[in-house]
Amino acid sequence: MNSRRPIRRRASAAGYSRALNRYPYSIHRRTRPRAGGSRLPAILAIIALTAVVMVGGSIGMMGVAAVATVTALSTDLPDPANLQDLTFSQPSVVYDRSGEIELARFQQQLRWVVAYNDVPKLVLDATVTAEDRSFWKNDGYDPAAILQAISENVSGESDRGASTITQQLVRARLLPDEYVQPDSDRYLRKAKELIQAARLTEAFPGEKGKQQIITAYLNEIYYGHDAYGIAAAARVYFGIDDLRELTAAQAALLAALPKSPSTMDPYRFAKPDKDGNLVVPDDAPPIVRRNYILRNLAGSRWTDLTPRQLREALTEPVILSGEEPLVLRAPHFTWQVRRRLIEILGSEEAVTTGGYRVVTSLDWNAQRLAEKWLTASAIAPNVKRETADKLLESLKIPESDRTWINQLRGKDLHNGALVAIDYLTGNVLAYAGSAGYYRDDLASPEFEPKYDAAGDGERQPGSAFKPIVYATGFEQRELTPASLLLDITTEFDPKQKWAPRNADQLDRGPILARKALQYSLNVPAIRALERIGNEAVARQAEAMGIRFAGGELAFLQSGLSGAIGTVEVRPIDLTAAYGTLANGGRYLPPQMILQVQDSNGKVVWEAPKPEPKQVLSAESAFLVTDILEGNTDPDQNPGWAARTMLTNGPDGSRRPAAVKTGTANEARDLATYGYLPPPRTAGLPGLAVGIWMGNSDHSNPDAEKAATSLTAAAPLWRAFMRDMSARWPVTEFDAPEGVVEARADKWSGGRPGPWTRDTVEEWFIAGTEPGADGEVDPPGLLYSRACGDWRVDALKAELGPTEWDRDVADWMARARRGPGAEGRHESRTAYMRGEYSWGGRILGPCFRPRPVLLPAPPGPEPTPSPTPEPSPADATGSGGPDTGGGAGNGNGNGNGNGNGGPNPPPP
Repeated sequence: MNSRRPIRRRASAAGYSRALNRYPYSIHRRTRPRAGGSRLPAILAIIALTAVVMVGGSIGMMGVAAVATVTALSTDLPDPANLQDLTFSQPSVVYDRSGEIELARFQQQLRWVVAYNDVPKLVLDATVTAEDRSFWKNDGYDPAAILQAISENVSGESDRGASTITQQLVRARLLPDEYVQPDSDRYLRKAKELIQAARLTEAFPGEKGKQQIITAYLNEIYYGHDAYGIAAAARVYFGIDDLRELTAAQAALLAALPKSPSTMDPYRFAKPDKDGNLVVPDDAPPIVRRNYILRNLAGSRWTDLTPRQLREALTEPVILSGEEPLVLRAPHFTWQVRRRLIEILGSEEAVTTGGYRVVTSLDWNAQRLAEKWLTASAIAPNVKRETADKLLESLKIPESDRTWINQLRGKDLHNGALVAIDYLTGNVLAYAGSAGYYRDDLASPEFEPKYDAAGDGERQPGSAFKPIVYATGFEQRELTPASLLLDITTEFDPKQKWAPRNADQLDRGPILARKALQYSLNVPAIRALERIGNEAVARQAEAMGIRFAGGELAFLQSGLSGAIGTVEVRPIDLTAAYGTLANGGRYLPPQMILQVQDSNGKVVWEAPKPEPKQVLSAESAFLVTDILEGNTDPDQNPGWAARTMLTNGPDGSRRPAAVKTGTANEARDLATYGYLPPPRTAGLPGLAVGIWMGNSDHSNPDAEKAATSLTAAAPLWRAFMRDMSARWPVTEFDAPEGVVEARADKWSGGRPGPWTRDTVEEWFIAGTEPGADGEVDPPGLLYSRACGDWRVDALKAELGPTEWDRDVADWMARARRGPGAEGRHESRTAYMRGEYSWGGRILGPCFRPRPVLLPAPPGPEPTPSPTPEPSPADATGSGGPDTGGGAGNGNGNGNGNGNGGPNPPPP
């Protein structure tokens, strides 16, 4: 397919008509006036006017009166010299970033303007033969034709107008509007038309003037079927872009249409043949008129058909192209471009009539990948199995991807959206607001193909919002990746009895921020937001381009639930925010238009050079990025990496990428957002991609086991990212100068001390690391001295309101019994993956063993020792070593039940 041509498909005449009714742009044309009125006085006046114009006014008293009339009628006529500056309503054409792939046309009238040198002599001769045989010699009017028309009008034989090409052009463009309205006086208009035609010819004399007049006519005149101008007519009827490709028969047919464009429309008469071609019967009116023009070409200026050529032209079948109105490429994207164009150019009329050439940011290859994978993941699982198999085969979906796609069958998940942004420039590379703009055959409340969920829709990001929370915490020096957060289900709002749980309903107890974010734990994120504050997070989010549904107030009113993505955002905004993280905290707004040229090729608007705004420190952005990269690394997060890891590096090696998933309540919205490291190869983009999946009507999926972001959106994200970056060099996320690595206590996160059982190496913003003057994490936060040892004291680590202490104390009591102990909120204690303790023994009552009395040795009777009294340490839960093992499971939690088992080695 020629990439410069619009997408076409063959259709019947009736189908073409139906398609016109579906075309999204309104088409307007001027209605030909047919007003009535008294004929004889007007005809006599026109005779006199004609005589005056012909002989210069030397015809006696009648001529004097006519001259006066001509002068009066000329007073409100526009200057005919305006033809020099005449412009034509033309479509604005939208292209991809290459300027080669046409995406859309915004238009009121279907027209392509051509220059005189672009019009072959054959077309000129056919037009003159059909409309005005004396054109090249007359003075803008044809006296003989006028007199003959007047005679026929008086006798009632016809309603003939005898308009020359120049008069038709005048009537279309060079008369005041009041004279060409349907209810205007026809004869007054005719008189003004005649005068203006003479004036126009006088203003543009000679051969050059005639060339200007006929060129304007050929660009202006209506050819029927919504085609304005000869170029549009050639494309609409024959699918021809170059007028030089027209045959004599085709040129004659086009010349026949302006006389009566509606009744002569070949599509009215076309019928499909056995091969599906649209063929116009030989006896149809447009063919009859075509043949009349062909036979009269012999007397034309340049064309002289031989008898054989004439016979061939007369018998040439008329096969119509069946071209339907333009099918938009990247339709949701082009509608967003249209909105922006109206802002740039100032009005919708300018966009639809100005003939602008618009080069956009869209990467056509990326767009095709986006549409391919959305079709595979959201359309294929919702059609019949046989149809789905054929669809996946046509899309060339690898067998390795069909497993996760087929697992979405029956999940009641019908739609999706994808946005890909170059975060180094802000350019939008791919944009699909639904899984299939033209799949109206599948339309339902759950799947609305025309609705743009990427830019117009507002969806809950779920856990995909958490990186914004943590980034704010790092920026505000309220958190570090080693900050201790409690993963303990808590009634955060006693009045509302709001006690959200993690997706797996597990309570892992003490956990550091890195793992809390990597494993997408809800409860620690809520505690993080309480520490940071909604105001700070809202400000940071909006600085990164996020526009909350309901504005900043909506996020402030959401309270702590905002931490887990309950406030809706636009996917394109959140994708740009992730791009900000990738770009070292520098934000660039999404950009869709690169350049706008007017119809003369002059650049009237150009996208400004990208000037990113530093809205987040490079250090904070890196800390979040380093954490999210772990989600694609099986050594850090094997569960997530199984769905998100990219292995398209050299020899199948892992390509670094940062990613976060998000699943809203009841799996209503599924999301995955992520990005690649900045490229080191010129010309490659910094790629950030956002995915939304769900139902258009925001309904909860009706499935026995609903899909999650990790089973639906994440593999879709991976498939697109993998294919997009398949041939790119592998790069790494580089640490900025302002971060340092330091050791921290593995469980409490601060400076190691006597309580430390193990340490971790972690990244910190310089000056916030353990032991620094600005250290964020207090040392030993998790531990209290008790029972002669350091014990895990979650109550000490709880930095939130005191009303949360009840649930923390309950967790400690349950944790002393070991993992699996259920609490009042139906959550269960659990260790982190790969761990076998919570950092030590849980603080609780201490018990000292009673002394064992041995048999007395031979000799004198020993003096009995007194029974030891309980010490205060025993009563308060502190003191000697703990011998309990926690319900016989050997975890050494020391609940004092005496049914214990040996302690495990220190963690």
